[in-house]
Amino acid sequence: MQKIFNLGCKLNQYEGFCLLEKFGGVPDLVIVNTCCVTKEAEIKSLKKFRYALKKYPGAKIIATGCACRIHPEKFSGAFRVIDHIQREELIQGIYPEPDRGRFFLKIEDGCNEECTYCIVAKIRNRIKSKRYEDIKREIQWAVDRGYKEIVLVGANIGLYGKEVGDSLIGLLRFLSGLEHLPRIRLSSLEPKFIDKELISVLKSLPFCRHFHIPLQSADDEILSRMKRGYDVKYLGTVIDLITTNFDDVAVGADIIVGFPGEDDGRFDNTRRFIEENPFTHLHVFPYSPRPGTEAYGLGDPVVHKVKKERLWVLKNLIRQKNHIFRKRLLNRIFSIITEEKNGSVSGITDNYIRVKIAEKCGGNRLLNVKITEVTSDGTYGEVVSDSDIGG
Repeated sequence: MQKIFNLGCKLNQYEGFCLLEKFGGVPDLVIVNTCCVTKEAEIKSLKKFRYALKKYPGAKIIATGCACRIHPEKFSGAFRVIDHIQREELIQGIYPEPDRGRFFLKIEDGCNEECTYCIVAKIRNRIKSKRYEDIKREIQWAVDRGYKEIVLVGANIGLYGKEVGDSLIGLLRFLSGLEHLPRIRLSSLEPKFIDKELISVLKSLPFCRHFHIPLQSADDEILSRMKRGYDVKYLGTVIDLITTNFDDVAVGADIIVGFPGEDDGRFDNTRRFIEENPFTHLHVFPYSPRPGTEAYGLGDPVVHKVKKERLWVLKNLIRQKNHIFRKRLLNRIFSIITEEKNGSVSGITDNYIRVKIAEKCGGNRLLNVKITEVTSDGTYGEVVSDSDIGG
């Protein structure tokens, strides 16, 4: 038996799957891959670790990830504790085998930005980027194993190559010259890295029309306190740049509610910005003070109840906007990469819509589907042939 519990970001998941490959020959192995980006993530990590101890008493349980870097003593019951720095050394040259149709490819690690709320930049602060040829080799490895989409991930992919005078745009230009490139998707990308030059090179790739932008707030004062380095006017130009260059593009965002100083009026600025712009997805987090960050000294003045209320205001808003976005796609044809789970088959379109299909065609296939039904809770389609598309 081998099992992994992955928590946290796509970068953390990539590294967790690599570690699983590293110890592939170890029987009765359970890996708990932890996260500490928020207090809630750390609590979930500890709960999952304790669950693993109870559920698999005879197993070799490895605790790994960022929470193990901050609080290794909390995982003392593990067979082995491996923080993310130790893990990086262990997984050198190892490629993961994720259990999904898309392949997450780590292109860089590290972030040296100064956001006042963020603990990740404190523990992943050394920027290290993969070489072009190593990325090319890993893409080919993934394609040879049937993966039809590559998701470029990192702690802050916009900082790719910074330590050697290179850039994410340089890498994307290199990828655009490769033959037989599968779909390319970007993971979370900071707004300051989205400009006309980036848009231009993305158009030369088999790029998935999907941006996920860590906005965090849409109030100038809160953005200043967070040290985000941009204002709401700039965010508006970024959204306009994306939507004028890509049709039917999915635009997601991260939002923190309840940051110190966010009163009702400042929250409403964020809510109104989300409402007035074509967002299709949101990840909303209640602010949680992280020891070791600059914002920790500001305390936690917004009460939990208010944070929860604001979180649900944005979740309900984005649910409505997402439904409207999906309804616009009714009777349209898209390519999906199938995944099978519990006997059901679905797949993600390039613009980040999960479409459920009735066909029992298995996972990891690239299929054309026509969207036939859109409800508030799901999107449904049927497989069509190339001749159907041509007609």
